[in-house]
Amino acid sequence: MTQQGIIKKLLPGGRAEVEVTRRSACGHDCAKCGGCGGLETQTLYVTARNHTDAGIGDRVLLEGESGHLLGLAALVYMLPLVLFFVGYAIGSVTGGGAAGALGGGVLFVIGIIGAILYSRKMKKNGEVPFEITHKL
Repeated sequence: MTQQGIIKKLLPGGRAEVEVTRRSACGHDCAKCGGCGGLETQTLYVTARNHTDAGIGDRVLLEGESGHLLGLAALVYMLPLVLFFVGYAIGSVTGGGAAGALGGGVLFVIGIIGAILYSRKMKKNGEVPFEITHKL
C-alpha cells in the first residue's frame, strides 16, 4: 500500500508525523456516484519511520506493510463483531433473548476496549506500520 503525504512534524526515534489525504475508495468521482454523500477526501495524520533525509514540509511517499495493516483492520473491525455474536449465543442459551443481547453488547464493548488498548500499546512502543520510502 502506497500513499503520498506531507511531513508536518519530526519525531524522536527517526519517525515523522505525516499528513495524508485519503481519497474515496470508489474512484474519486463522487459527483457521479453520490453513494458516500459527497465526502470525497479525509485528512489523516499518521506516524511513519523516516529513513530518508525528508524534513518538515516535504512531500513524501509512504509505504504500508499490508499484512500488518490487514491484521490491525481485523482487530478493530472483526474482533468486536465476533465477540458480539459469541456473547449473544452464550447469553441466548443461558438466559434467553434479553440475556443474549446483553451478553453480546458486553463482549462487543470488551472487543472495542481491547482494540483501543492495543493501539495505545503500539503507539507507546513506537511501532508504526508505515515507512517513508521516497522524498518527492
